[in-house]
Amino acid sequence: MTGIDQAKALLERQYKDASRLNARIALHARFSVNPEPWGWVLRMMALPACSRILEVGTGPADFWRANLDRIPAGWEIILSDFSPGMMAQARANLGEARQRFAFARINVVDIPFPAATFDGVIANFMLYHAPDLNRAVAELHRVLKPGGRLYAATNGPGHMQQLNALIQQLDPQANNYLASTNFGLHNGADALHRHFPTVNRYHYDDALRVTEAAPLVAYALSMDRSPMLSRNPEPRQRAIARKIEEDGEFYIEKQSGLFEAIKA
Repeated sequence: MTGIDQAKALLERQYKDASRLNARIALHARFSVNPEPWGWVLRMMALPACSRILEVGTGPADFWRANLDRIPAGWEIILSDFSPGMMAQARANLGEARQRFAFARINVVDIPFPAATFDGVIANFMLYHAPDLNRAVAELHRVLKPGGRLYAATNGPGHMQQLNALIQQLDPQANNYLASTNFGLHNGADALHRHFPTVNRYHYDDALRVTEAAPLVAYALSMDRSPMLSRNPEPRQRAIARKIEEDGEFYIEKQSGLFEAIKA
């Protein structure tokens, strides 16, 4: 499958709207040990008080909704996504606060803004989906002003490994897809260094301690990795519930972090 075909499949299945993503967000929101990932990301962003900012892959706008009271008044922000369904969800989630933002449907490999437009660009947990990663990073570099900064959150190869193992145990034929293979904490710096001379990596310490089976199954179903699980989730949910009851929780390691890339 080509990068373009993969992007089309993601748009049609995973990101047509926010329903699948919301199931994954809900698990992290309820059971994460570290309670404020989006606040941490905002604190790491060293951008001027008056800045033009573009976010690509904004999804349901959870980053901004979590930080509405912390956003500097001088930031002019454009939220963008390739999915019309995601853009509709972002507007709805922001409510009356959506007036503080502009919105645009954008493909990250072909950004419709002139060079040197933005002080900051944000690409959280999405560059691993880019159909052409090098072209996407080149575009993000192009639209930044000299000295501008790209912030890109992603995961490492060990992210959610206990959940991956659980899905494989429940269904040995399940697809062992790992999104961050193309752009993760282990290799993202190499991709960014092709265009940015300065790249910094920051680790976010976190884990999941899951005490209910249903949200865990909902997360697994949202990944669309196991036809067996999708057809008949109830027995697997009961098996997970028994394991949680025996152990008191289901522990999942998270490997997440943030890249900061600075344009010369």
